[in-house]
Amino acid sequence: MQNELAFPEPKRWGGRRAGAGRRKGKGDGRVAHASREPVSKHDPRLVTLKLAEGLPGLRNVRTADALTSCIRAAQKRSFRIVHYSIQSNHLHLIIEAHDRDALSNGMKGFACRIARALNKLWRRRGRVFSERFHDRVLRSLNQVRSALKYVLNNHLKHAEHPSKLGPSPIPDWYSSGRYFDGWLNRPPDLAAGAQGAVVAVPCWKIRHGWKRHYRAIATDEAPRRLST
Repeated sequence: MQNELAFPEPKRWGGRRAGAGRRKGKGDGRVAHASREPVSKHDPRLVTLKLAEGLPGLRNVRTADALTSCIRAAQKRSFRIVHYSIQSNHLHLIIEAHDRDALSNGMKGFACRIARALNKLWRRRGRVFSERFHDRVLRSLNQVRSALKYVLNNHLKHAEHPSKLGPSPIPDWYSSGRYFDGWLNRPPDLAAGAQGAVVAVPCWKIRHGWKRHYRAIATDEAPRRLST
């Protein structure tokens, strides 16, 4: 492999090597460095963070405890994590941010906090996330319901049921399902924002809005592609 610090041949000066410049992420499965959609405190966002390859899985008690501690510590008035789901190699979050700076600073601090915690737990150094976070704005109430189902029941998509008997009436332990008040025939174990809760109190769209037009979510309702 050619040394990256080697000087180029004189005949190449003045040109531009193929692929130079910032990587766009197009075609390699990574998130493109494009401008994000405008941030509004009234519109929650669905966020995904993917682990770098070769790292241990996240769905175990010790790792989940470390991650939920990071979620608690990340809560601020201008940046809130209102739901989460821990999968084997990625995290799904529903977050709310007051403005662009709150989103950028909140996610940057959250990702750094997780990287430090996991590296300490795994007794290693190095990169933890494979790319910057992917996000999607949830403008309509239909999108909000779809995102809630997608995040809270994501373990069904990956066939990671809490028991070998199949889907359970109990929400996934590795999610914020226990704080969710929109389950079909199941009250939350603890209200969001209460003492001891991991997640913050959500905005109107999540707390009340979607319930006025759409039915409650069943714990065995497998997620599909998000609605528009």
